[in-house]
Amino acid sequence: MTDINKAIAFAKECLKWDDPLSVVTVYHPHVIIDQRNIERTFVPALVGSSLDGFLGKRFFIQINRGTTSLFKWRVMIGLQDISKSAARYDHAQAESDDLYDAIFDACVAAARLYGDTDY
Repeated sequence: MTDINKAIAFAKECLKWDDPLSVVTVYHPHVIIDQRNIERTFVPALVGSSLDGFLGKRFFIQINRGTTSLFKWRVMIGLQDISKSAARYDHAQAESDDLYDAIFDACVAAARLYGDTDY
């Protein structure tokens, strides 16, 4: 089960939401909403479109299973275009037993790592 705090950090740092909060609905145990813009919502277990919105054409994502342990997921995020002079060659990485936890951790790490560039 995804750590909801990681999903909230993803909404705040990667999607740039002002005031994300987790709520429980009839259909999903957790939905993340932006309290200042109620139209912004995502379900951590169905993160596809929100992830696409963060990655866009700026980042690539690589997901592997079983690299350090058979039951761990490893996620790496990096810049797609490293031809620019200020581009960084390092990548944001995360590992977890839960795939979405690893994705959220890697996205937050990428937002922090590349946040000071215009790519």
